[in-house]
Formats: sequence, structure tokens, C-alpha cells
Amino acid sequence: MKLAARAIAAVLATALATIMTLTTAQAAPPVPYTVQVVTCDLVGAGTDARIEARLNGTISSSPWLGLGNPGDYHENGRVDTYNFVAPYLGPIQSVDIAVNPGGDPWCLDEVVVRGPDGVTVHPHHNWVRRAYPKSVPLRLPAA
Repeated sequence: MKLAARAIAAVLATALATIMTLTTAQAAPPVPYTVQVVTCDLVGAGTDARIEARLNGTISSSPWLGLGNPGDYHENGRVDTYNFVAPYLGPIQSVDIAVNPGGDPWCLDEVVVRGPDGVTVHPHHNWVRRAYPKSVPLRLPAA
């Protein structure tokens, strides 16, 4: 009987520790992130398509982040910089890119992310010639 009580107490203690960890992680203050999107320096490399990004860290992922409104963003040879505040995600491992259907082809050079754990570079160095919906985004791992 004592052995069973100890086993139950151990399971409950582990469950409580897990809940406390999750609650603490969710209550963490937001931190700043900077995302730089580099478009290739080629004729016709730019696009006016709607672009969104999601940062994937070791702890969690950010919500989808709108990277400008359709217009003069993502032009050839341009570096577009976006600043966001999000919960701490852990070291950034990849960036997901969603591109709306109907946009022009776009030559994405790389995405650079600056956060509390330093800088990560997510190279692509290629054309994005089709739509990538949020359900099946283009995933760029860190170099």
C-alpha cells in the first residue's frame, strides 16, 4: 500500500512540475525579433504578392507575421526589415514562408532573423514560382 501511495505521489509531482513549466513558459514576457527579407538583385526578381512568415524555435513557433502590404515591398535587390514582439520561441531553427496565389514569381535570396539567441540566416537563393499556402509553407532551415 505504501509503495502504491509513493508511486501515485511521484506521478502527481511529475504532472504538477509539467503544468508549472508550461504555465511559466506561457507567462514569459514577449521579446523582440527582427526579420530581414532579402530579395535577389536580378531583373524581375521582385513581387507584389502577399508574403507572411512564421518563426520556428526549439520551444514554439510564432504566429504568422505579415511582411508588409502588397506594394513596394520585396523589390529586386531590396532588404525589407520587420520588427515584431513575440513570446520567447527558443533558438530559431527554421522560417516558414507563405506566398499568396496569383503573385508574380519572386527570387528570395535569404531571410535573416535576429532574436534573443542571436542571428540566424535562412538561405534560399532561388525563385519562388508558385503559391505556398500557410498549410504547406516553404520551409527555410537555418544555415
